[in-house]
Order: sequence, then C-alpha cells, then structure tokens
Amino acid sequence: MADFTPTQGRYLSYIHAYTVGFGLPPAESEIAEAIGVSPPSVNQMMKTLQKKGLIHREPGVPRSIQILIDESLIPKWSGGKITRVVREWVMTNSDAKKQARPTLANKKHKPPAEIYVIKITLSGSKPPIWRRIETGDVSLAKLHELIQAAMGWTNSHLHQFAIGEAHYVDPRGLEHGMMDWAQSYSGITIAKLVAMHGAKLKMQYDYDFGDGWTHNIVLEKIVAPKRNVTYPCCTAGKNACPPEDVGGIWGYYEYLEAISNPKHPEHEEYMEWSGPFDATEFDNAEATHLMQTGMSSW
Repeated sequence: MADFTPTQGRYLSYIHAYTVGFGLPPAESEIAEAIGVSPPSVNQMMKTLQKKGLIHREPGVPRSIQILIDESLIPKWSGGKITRVVREWVMTNSDAKKQARPTLANKKHKPPAEIYVIKITLSGSKPPIWRRIETGDVSLAKLHELIQAAMGWTNSHLHQFAIGEAHYVDPRGLEHGMMDWAQSYSGITIAKLVAMHGAKLKMQYDYDFGDGWTHNIVLEKIVAPKRNVTYPCCTAGKNACPPEDVGGIWGYYEYLEAISNPKHPEHEEYMEWSGPFDATEFDNAEATHLMQTGMSSW
C-alpha cells in the first residue's frame, strides 16, 4: 500500500484528475491555484513526493510529473471542477523548422534605415520595472522576442499584442485552436503599425495569461541609426524581471516580502524555490546580448 499523508494524497488526486482530463500533467502554478498554496509550496511538495517514490519529474522540463503508484490507490479529486489556463502549445517538428533562423552573430544584414526607440514598462510595478530598446523595423513576432530578452523572461508562455480592440497573436496559437478572439500578427511590423496609428504608437503586450504580466509599450521616437552601433540593443532599464510562475505582480511582491524577511512563514520555501534574488539587478549589456543572439528555446 502506498504511504502518503492526506495532504500528499490531495496533491496526487489533483495531478491524476488533471492528467486524465487534459492528457498531460498540470503545471506547478496550476497545482498551486487548485490547492490554494504558493508556487514554492508546490515545488517543495513535488520534491517530497518524488523522494517517497510517488511521482517522477524530469529536471527543468515543464509538465513532466508522472505518478508512479497504481491509480486505484489515488484518492478521488473532490476540490471542484478542474479547469486549464492555456499558456503554451506543444511545438511540433514542423513548427521548430519554421521558427529556426540564424542569429545576428552569424547573419549579414544591412543597417536599418530608421531606428524605433521603444520603452517597455511592466504594468503595476513599483518602483517601475522598465527597459528602453532600439531596433529597426521588425515584425511583431520579432518584437516579442526582443521584449522577452530585454525584460528577462524565458519565452515559456503565450503572449499577445493589443492596440485598442485589436489583438495580435502568434499564428501557431490560432492553428492549434487557441486564442480565437484574436488575429494573426504574421506580416505585421512596427512600420505598418506606425502607418496605421501614427508615430506616437502605444500598445499593450501581455505575457503568460495565467500570471497576467501586462507591459505598456510606447514608441518614444524614430531616429536615424548611429554609426558603430549594432541593432537591436537595450540602452537603459531598471530593476530585475520577476521570476516566472510567481503569481503575477501581486504574487511577486508577496514573494519579495517573504524572501526579505527570515521570519516570514514562507521564507525558507521561497528561498529554496528561487535562491537569492536581487530585485534591483539589471544589466543592459546582457539584455543587448540576448536581444542580438536569441535564446536557446527560440
């Protein structure tokens, strides 16, 4: 007979019910929401369940939880209807081939004719978490990557751009039957948006529909390219990007409070979850490097 506590059984029952219902394991953030605990509490519980031989996880691989005991031993989930917040899709081989491309490090390119100076501010952040980037005319698909690199995100969730009532998304999301409220951003560039909305372009960039990270995007000015400057680049910014899956902007500030106070009841759990974290740290040279070389997941 499997040896687990009632609390551990509740986690197992949710993981099992979710996996049966959706055909894949839940993300830790979804477990946290269903059980009513913090993300680091879930992370700690997953480690405990794995040590007891009840589950297996692949390190660093999202949605990789596998229950190792017979399903007849798993309690029935009694916590209400299980819903799934769609955050990502499984990329197929054909998707990966479409997405593969050379980086600026090994690709010859002409200097851009115009440079768009864009400020990105994470909505609700106090003090503001912001970046200023400079780029030539690029597609919204590429702008998404530049924002991810400059901010410090990991490109792990769905995203969209919004201008008024218009919502622009990655066409792969539409192909997989997601985000039917939006239109594909294929072929949409900064220059086209400026032609449509004017040089004082403002838009919203949403990342991770579960945590709900909203960024305010402002086109500050359009200038001529400078000599001896490689574009795109990040010229300024302040404060660190929040950790992924921390629970949105309010979860982030709860996290900061916990890690700064050794007496906080969740201090140890959060520290084990993330390790040391400096909320003021930001290096625009590192951001520029990521903007120009891309990330391994792209």
